[in-house]
Order: sequence, then structure tokens, then C-alpha cells
Amino acid sequence: MNLQPSRFLAHLSDWFALGLLPTVLLPIVLLTPSSPAFAQTTATQIALTSQEQTALRQGRILLSGEDGNYTARVMVNGSAETAWAVLTDYNNFANFFPSVESSQLLSSDRNQKVFEQVNVVRIFPITRRVRVVIAASETYPSNIAFQLVEGDLEGLQGSWYVTGAGNQVMITHQVIVDPGSSNRSLFFSIYKDNLQKTMAALKQEIERRSGR
Repeated sequence: MNLQPSRFLAHLSDWFALGLLPTVLLPIVLLTPSSPAFAQTTATQIALTSQEQTALRQGRILLSGEDGNYTARVMVNGSAETAWAVLTDYNNFANFFPSVESSQLLSSDRNQKVFEQVNVVRIFPITRRVRVVIAASETYPSNIAFQLVEGDLEGLQGSWYVTGAGNQVMITHQVIVDPGSSNRSLFFSIYKDNLQKTMAALKQEIERRSGR
């Protein structure tokens, strides 16, 4: 999709006005065994080709999907406990996730958490800050389910999984995002690029904390 710069910036301005640019790259919704997303998640967790397994062992990020429905995977050198600590470090997301300006845990009731996050998207010459509040349901140490409580996207849901044992684990992230915008192709292109960067930052932080 090719747009002239002036039209591109006009579309960005429209998205910013509606709060539709990807602002949170960690959002997830609670999945139940009866939901289609749960079945899809289970299938994608196990359906890895030999080429994909090799790519993961080489440290590459696997990102598939189109039109707002994505699955991302990365193998990290670190324990499940360390990966879990990074994914649930709600007060410090801004220290290692791109586009996150600030984050704060608002409430904690055992495995139920609510946190606020402010995200920044910079695409010259536009900068936009967007605030979201997310409810998280944690199943230690393998699954975190999030649901957007307040936000500016039309829809956003997915899941994080930590699988494996020892000093190497796989992180799987699935997300379904609906910008509610008429210019969906460009939005999805930007979102997918940011998702790639988020997975790379996640791997880097887990391995940093693991001393790798």
C-alpha cells in the first residue's frame, strides 16, 4: 500500500484523534476453553514446523498473521520464573518496552491485577500519548490473560504463554486487534512492525536479567 506523505500523515492524524494507533503491545484477554481464540491458541502452541523450531533455536522471532490477528514467538535464554517476572513487572514496563512511557500497578488481589499504562507513538512529525487501563489474570508461571478495561482501540485481545523448563523457554504471544479505522491496512502494517520490536525487547530484558 503506497501513500503520498501528505495523505499518510493525514491518516495518522485521524488515527491519533480516535486513539487508534497501536498503543499497548502487551494486551491480552481472558480465554476460556469454549472460546475460538482458545482453540486457536492451543493449536498454534503445538504446530511448529522443523524450520520454525530451528529458527527459534537460532534466536529469531517468528511473527505470523495478517489483518489484526497475529502470533509471535521467541526463544529466550532464561528460566520461566525470570520470564514471568519480566511479563508481570507492571511498574517498570517503560524501562524495557518500546513505546511505553509509563506504567503503574493500580490494584492487586492475589492473581488479579489492574494496571495503567501510557504509551507514546512517534511517527515524524507526530507524537501521541495514549492511556489505557488493563485487567490481568495470572496463572503462574505459564499464562497471563489480559482484558482491556479502558482504551482507545475498538478491540484488543490475546494471550501470553511461557512454555519449557530449565534455562531456555519459549514465549508465545497471540493478539487480535481491531482499530475500527477505515485505513486498516496501514494501521496493521505499523502494528505488526511494533509487535516485532516488542518481542525483541522482551527477549533482551529476560536475558539481561538472566545474566546472558
